[in-house]
Amino acid sequence: MTFNLPYGFNFLHMSELMLLVPLALLVLLGLWKKIDKRHLFFHALVVFLLILALAAPYSVEMSSPGTNQSSITIISDESASMELLKKGVSEEVAEKLNTRVPVTVTTVSGIHTSLGDAIIQQASPENYVLVVSDGQSNSGTPVEEALSYCYKNNFPVAALIPETIKEDLSVELEGENEAIVDNEAFFRVNIRKSTEEKMSYQVRITIDHKKVIEREITQTGRIESIDFNHTFETLGPHTVKATLHPAGISVKNLDYFENNNQYMKSVYVTPKPKVLLVTNEPDSPLANTMKEIYDVRVAGSFSSLNNTDAVIIDNQAASTISDMEARALKNYIINGGGMIVIGGGSSFDYPAEDTYQDTKFEELLPVTSKPSNWRGGRNIVLMLDVSPSTLQSNGEGGRVLDDILSNAIVLLESDLLKDARVDVITFGSKGQDITNGFVDMSKESNRLWLDAEIRKISPTGDSTSLERGLMTSRTLLKEQNNSAEAEIIIVSDGGIGNIAEGDLRFERAVQCAENLHENSGIGIHFVHIHAPKTTRQVTPKGQYYAELFMNKIGLSENYNRIEPGERIKLSFSEDPEESVDREDEYSSGSIVVYDPKHFITRNISDINHNILGYNEVTPKPEASRLVITRLGKPVITVWRLGLGRVVAVTTDNGNGNGIPWAAPLYSGNDSLIITRTLNWAVADTEMSESIQLKIPDLKMNQPGRILITTGKEGAPELYFDKKPMEITSIGNNMYESYVTANAFGLHKISETPLEANLTEELIPETSGIKNLSWRPAAVNRPDEYTYVGENPLFRTAILENGGKIYTKGDIYSRIIDDASTSTKKKIMTKVFYTKYFLVFAFLIYLLYTLHHTYNTRIK
Repeated sequence: MTFNLPYGFNFLHMSELMLLVPLALLVLLGLWKKIDKRHLFFHALVVFLLILALAAPYSVEMSSPGTNQSSITIISDESASMELLKKGVSEEVAEKLNTRVPVTVTTVSGIHTSLGDAIIQQASPENYVLVVSDGQSNSGTPVEEALSYCYKNNFPVAALIPETIKEDLSVELEGENEAIVDNEAFFRVNIRKSTEEKMSYQVRITIDHKKVIEREITQTGRIESIDFNHTFETLGPHTVKATLHPAGISVKNLDYFENNNQYMKSVYVTPKPKVLLVTNEPDSPLANTMKEIYDVRVAGSFSSLNNTDAVIIDNQAASTISDMEARALKNYIINGGGMIVIGGGSSFDYPAEDTYQDTKFEELLPVTSKPSNWRGGRNIVLMLDVSPSTLQSNGEGGRVLDDILSNAIVLLESDLLKDARVDVITFGSKGQDITNGFVDMSKESNRLWLDAEIRKISPTGDSTSLERGLMTSRTLLKEQNNSAEAEIIIVSDGGIGNIAEGDLRFERAVQCAENLHENSGIGIHFVHIHAPKTTRQVTPKGQYYAELFMNKIGLSENYNRIEPGERIKLSFSEDPEESVDREDEYSSGSIVVYDPKHFITRNISDINHNILGYNEVTPKPEASRLVITRLGKPVITVWRLGLGRVVAVTTDNGNGNGIPWAAPLYSGNDSLIITRTLNWAVADTEMSESIQLKIPDLKMNQPGRILITTGKEGAPELYFDKKPMEITSIGNNMYESYVTANAFGLHKISETPLEANLTEELIPETSGIKNLSWRPAAVNRPDEYTYVGENPLFRTAILENGGKIYTKGDIYSRIIDDASTSTKKKIMTKVFYTKYFLVFAFLIYLLYTLHHTYNTRIK
């Protein structure tokens, strides 16, 4: 009989152990009465074992009972894009495997690929899913989300990607669907190729049938992009079209699909918005920039806001804006107007005796006029250990995992992280991103959501691999702004040592951490939840692996060991030299893009010039910071108020009463961010006097969402190609409608039932916007034909979520073993040892009684 106590040894009835107290008293009494010590010892030992048995001793074990056969389900992608890859792979694999293991084949077909939905439907612990696909999915659950779901639930998923044997090109246009007359509109053409073989072709771009670009391209990589801009000089609908010329490339079978060799975009050109500029400096760089773009009315004080699309308030003191004017502005914004407030020596926190703070006007702004103590620009990855060892008791009535998750929540609620952008990942044998990107912790709604997500975390994997968690963190931080400070906080039970001789996972984790800290300047902190029963937390020399890890990467001051039940108080220490460097950056006004996904900052990676000054403000909880100084001081902050948009630009107009703070922002390439800020704040130009539409590029046989805003009560009546649109309310005077077209070309959305226009022929450009009662909607081929060839991100997603990638040559030798191993259920069971203690007590009592009887009576 083998008697082995694994980790997690505990008692089901802890209260029964209190009987040990009177037992101890009886032993002491026996010693005081000078009872025979040997007799006392054996009787006390028997009673001790009986008390332990009464308390029901047990341990937690992870087991994986084997099965005689593993079933394999092959998801065979037979959608249109798969025509470029080798055919018949699924059938061939299924036929050969079916003689050795049960195989089921399910197909995904048509012009829409819902690969993620198919994976979720077929995945289960007993079923090994093999996806035979190019990895391109364009509807339903995203593949990355489906694989993440399977990984969290221990559902095995693998992939076999057939060889791409046919060449194909596809073209797509990116850009806004609305533009302002006599202003530059920006576009990008993306040409995708199914293979990495060299190929030459011609691309032609036309605007309203007139050629603007024609270029010969030799492409080797999978994607080629062309950026261009165009100034529309007339109002109304226009078309931008990109064509791989000629449209059907059939010579030597170089291009397989023909329907993805052209892409059309409808652009609706509106008049210059009417803007009211309230300023004391009508010739400032800001004013001159606005006059180039808009129909500007300059005033030294507030006047009527009627027929005004936006109002720009330039460096106006709080005393010049009455409560009545603030109420008028509020009504104007809520009903769809835009407002930009520009900083300077007479706005926000200046002058000290007349700031915006606690005024009716400040209620409209995305900021408060008080200094921000936010260091800003900090991206934090919170790494939580969820390996099986965290299930052991923490000695405080809970599990070690409870301490890990509780400390994570405490960190999220602390002032240290309240203004950071946080991504939470878990690591066991793999690193898993549970937030799907960084979350802005300044928003209370985000913090509450993340709190709930953390509470759902459960252990995964079969070991602790700190290296995998660090690699996932590196990938996440690499995608963020390099100018931002970055930190990794590890919360773990410290069981990160090597399992056996020859295991180098600890050394690899140290090397990975050194590269992150030394080469990328990323700070690393370790919160060690000290749990005495955790295996692999102490080296043979008695040193904690977690502490040794931090010593080896030169960050011993960032090591924190706490006992179960305690809560961490963390701080980000600064190197004195680095602090001085940051203060230099602060004083020089170096600024960076904080949110690169917003319309204003999209594709703007760097701002080359510094600003010399700014107003001190603090963003409100639901506002969005877009541009900040390197120390986090807000420069451009936005939010929505009702139907309108409000921007706080907390630097000056480029003039600054002779001492300009931000003159470079109004000239050269950096002026683009000011132009976009102005465009974002301007209210939508109306289709008619009462209806505004947001129309995206539509795809054939795919529902497209149309957003509708009205100035009247009740749902509007609109038609799509003469057919009434089904319109649903989504808010105050806001509606949506989904439309579907089955033909390529231009279609009409109108207030009266007009005939469909399926060609590029448009109404005369001289008609003018006020005579129009319809809007164009461009319809292109389905997404299935846009992304061609193997999706390079598919392999990465499979591997990062614990899956395997097979080749045609090794699948038959590996998949049976992999399927048998992966489909073993991991079961957590309690193993009770009561009977062992009873047997042991009985044997001791029996042997001692026989021995005692023999010595006293028989002998």
